[in-house]
Amino acid sequence: MFRGEKIVRVLLFLPVEVFFTAALLALLPACIQVTSPTEQAATPPIIVITQIVTEMIPPTPLPVTPSPVPTATPLPPTITPTYDPLSAPIYYPLEDCVASRLHVGDTAMVSLVGGANGIRYGRDMAEAAISGYAQPGALLQIQGGPWCSRGWIVWMVKTADGMVGFTPEGDGNTYWLLPVK
Repeated sequence: MFRGEKIVRVLLFLPVEVFFTAALLALLPACIQVTSPTEQAATPPIIVITQIVTEMIPPTPLPVTPSPVPTATPLPPTITPTYDPLSAPIYYPLEDCVASRLHVGDTAMVSLVGGANGIRYGRDMAEAAISGYAQPGALLQIQGGPWCSRGWIVWMVKTADGMVGFTPEGDGNTYWLLPVK
């Protein structure tokens, strides 16, 4: 290198392969010279390095992965009602209370209309705290009762998961527990 030379600039016009990059990195230190800012030098020469592609190598294709064959999802069985819970005879078990269709020992289903039935710690539907809920369609075993709370028929029930508490059958217009045969 000569004393007045500046850093040589290298221009690359095509992608550089790995071996070419290594060779270029080995040559660069020989091309670089640090000069002080006070030294004046001529415009450095521009070196153009080109690479000629002599062979095209296609990329390795990925193996074909077969798509899983879709399977039909079985539909749940259609339940055909064979029993109308409102056909069960009504009776008045308690004075000044609404009619009932249930008896101790019966299985009752929470009505699909109206939401979940609150299962309470006590028989008073206005005062007793709710301990859990029986969702629409849930089956309940009638364990005791009936009692009258604010004009509603109340039963002691046991849920499928073993929770025991008190819940109303209905208010005289709407029935939330329906008998199951």
